[in-house]
Order: sequence, then C-alpha cells, then structure tokens
Amino acid sequence: MDGLSPANLTLPKEKTYFTVLAIISGLIWLLCVVSIAPIVGLLIGGFFLWLVHGLLIARIKSEAVRLDANQIPALAEAFTEISTKLGLKDVPELYLMQSGGILNAFATRHSARNFVVVYSDILEAYGSQSEEIKFLLGHEIGHIRSRHILKNMLLLPGMFMPLLGSAYSRACESSCDRHGAYASADPEASVRAMMILSGGKLAGRELMADAFSNQHQAARGFFVSLHELLSSYPTLSKRVSDLLDLQHGRSTPKPNRSPLAYLIGAFCPGVRFGFIGTLITVYFVAILCGVGIPAFEQARHKARAAQELRLRSQMDQSGQGQ
Repeated sequence: MDGLSPANLTLPKEKTYFTVLAIISGLIWLLCVVSIAPIVGLLIGGFFLWLVHGLLIARIKSEAVRLDANQIPALAEAFTEISTKLGLKDVPELYLMQSGGILNAFATRHSARNFVVVYSDILEAYGSQSEEIKFLLGHEIGHIRSRHILKNMLLLPGMFMPLLGSAYSRACESSCDRHGAYASADPEASVRAMMILSGGKLAGRELMADAFSNQHQAARGFFVSLHELLSSYPTLSKRVSDLLDLQHGRSTPKPNRSPLAYLIGAFCPGVRFGFIGTLITVYFVAILCGVGIPAFEQARHKARAAQELRLRSQMDQSGQGQ
C-alpha cells in the first residue's frame, strides 16, 4: 500500500460514474423545476427529509456517547490524527452507539456539520487502539472527504437508474476502503479488519484472507452476478481481494459476470436506501409523474390535432380534385 497517497485514493471509475450521473440528474432536476407544482413538492419533500434526518442527529446526540478527551481519549485522538492526515480542516464529531450486535459504522451530515458514528460491537471487535479501528475510521472519513453525502443528495434522481446508481455507490465504497487503508498504514490490519466484518469478532481473526478472496473468483454464476449488480456495496470477498491487491501491489483480473444478470438488472431500480429511501422513491416518482403525465397528454393532444388537420387537408384536396 506504499503507492497510496491523498491524490489517488478516489478510484477513476467513481469519477466517471459521478460525471454520468450528474448529467442525468441535472436533466431530471431541470425537468422538475419547469413548473410550479414540482417546485412546491420538492420544497415540501426537502423539508420532510430535513426533519427526519434532524431526528436521527438528535438521537445520536442524546443517546450515543460523544468521544473526546474525556471519553475513550485514545480513540478520539486517533480520529483527530486520521482526519488531519486525510486533509479535513474541521474534525467531525465522533460518537459511540450501542447497536445490538451489528458490526458497522456510518458517516452523516446535517446543518453543515459532519458526524461519524461507531457501533459499540465493532469497537469491541477491533479494539480502541488498534490499526483495524483506524481503517474503519479512515473509511468513514473518506465519505466525508469525498463529500459523498452531499453528492448523493444532488445525484438522487440518477441514483435510482438501473445498474448505474448501484455501480456508483460500490465505487464510492471501494474508494473509501482505500482511504481506510491509507489511514491505517498497516496492510495486514486493513485486511484483518475486513475479515472480522466477514467472519465475526472471534473467528474473523483466524480466517485465511487469501482463501476468502478466492471466493470472489470462484463463486460465479447468474445469482452471484445479479447480487453484485444490485448491491450498493462491493461484496466482502471482493473488498478483501482489492485490499490484498493493494497490499501486494498487484491487479487481479476481474471475473466475468453473467450476461443474463445484466439483462435482469436493467429492469431493477438502482441503489436502495432502506425504508426512508423507499419513501423518497415513491415521492420522487410522484413528482416525475406530476411533470411527465401532463406533458405526455399535451403532446398527445398536439399529435391528435395535427393528425386531424392532415385528414381535413386531404379531404379538402380530394374534394377539389372532384
């Protein structure tokens, strides 16, 4: 991982997907604001999402433990060092939350402030002073450094595009894995952190990363391919494979996917955002229908009027000929 630097942490394919999605989303947003009704709907929807997200932040602030010089100071200090290493001017607020066994963490943003939440179980699995936790913190700070949260809001219309939205999300996660590897500066710890996510708190440390990585090459077929195409995260075996490539300075050839999986995937919505995402999808589709249906009806009436005009013209010409 000696080749990693702040300049190459973001994968080129993430930038490519972003450009395509920005063009598509820009056109859809333009379509939404051409009339008053969609603007009003967007404002109402935006307020609703702001309110729901504000309640999430309120839960974090009141239920989770903020980590600082008084609460797990070693972890708070490491978090500050990683934020500085990755070029953040303002260090996000760091919180620890009980998760009921879930090994995860997440980054979010509200009212121009960034937050990183680490679930208690993953902290227990990694240890507060381990290189594995640095990988995790670097991954989440990578989302903030890359402004993925803000970008996802702007790219929301395009994110529901089949295949493309999920592909962009997976590229973002892969880029953030590179941020985590750079933050930890320990290749073996970065791989081990991913193996713990894959195999659990205890067994994950004993599992062989190479063998798990080989599953990405060996376990193929239609359903695996479809799972990969529809997922907003790279599969864990692929993430381990990518980290091993970074560790050993190699590039493993990508395995082929089933063509049928691409065909089926082309009819499935893009990246999913859970229950709230479902509400967003329904709301956004309603907005598009509100814009598109009247435009379609107007175009149909114009086509019908043009057809009637042609028929009358033909009848007049026929009458003059007689």
